[in-house]
Amino acid sequence: LIGNVMKVSRILAILSIFILTREVYSQPKYNFIVGLGYYNPKIETSNPIPDIGFLGKNLLLNWGARYEIYPNVRIGYTQSHSLHFGSIGNEKSNYLRNIAYRSISFETFYYIKEKMELNFTLAPMINKGSITITAKAPTDDWDSLLTSYGNSSVRLKTGSSMTKRWLGFSSHIGYRYYFSRLLSVEGKLGYYMSSYSEKNWKLEGEKVTGPPMKLGRLPVFQVNLVIGI
Repeated sequence: LIGNVMKVSRILAILSIFILTREVYSQPKYNFIVGLGYYNPKIETSNPIPDIGFLGKNLLLNWGARYEIYPNVRIGYTQSHSLHFGSIGNEKSNYLRNIAYRSISFETFYYIKEKMELNFTLAPMINKGSITITAKAPTDDWDSLLTSYGNSSVRLKTGSSMTKRWLGFSSHIGYRYYFSRLLSVEGKLGYYMSSYSEKNWKLEGEKVTGPPMKLGRLPVFQVNLVIGI
């Protein structure tokens, strides 16, 4: 009897270790991503646009989420933002340019070793560019009202944005290393392909010409922190 109990105990111990190991290294269904990227577009920055450096030209800020819909297949939504900001004009108005690369991704993945994953991603894109200028200026109506209450002049922020959307496509090959089921880091190398044209931006409902940018085919490298649940 004691011998049988010992055998059952061993079997239960082995099963427990197996289940816990599977839990630790099994693929999480939900993945939340935050990270950085690098690319090198050609963007016109002549006067009066603020000088552009690495942060405004080459750096991408990434975030997104993916969901495993089938073994070895994920779908997801991700955004990568290129931000350029500074002061513009004699009034030192605030200038902000944002290029948002927005994609719906289809990803397949394979384990090359335990904790090591190789993945391939294809993603159609609907991108958006925006340029916003805001300035502080007094307004006569507010001055009249505030003066009646015994206040002095107040400088209020005023501004407008011009925007444009265009289609694109991206493809990547990636490598992911799992520290645990909940935490991993991935690197991705691929391309952004865009149909951007400087024509037909919109400002207050009017069509205007926007900045000349060469975004047609751009190599992109990304490093992301991945949290799985």
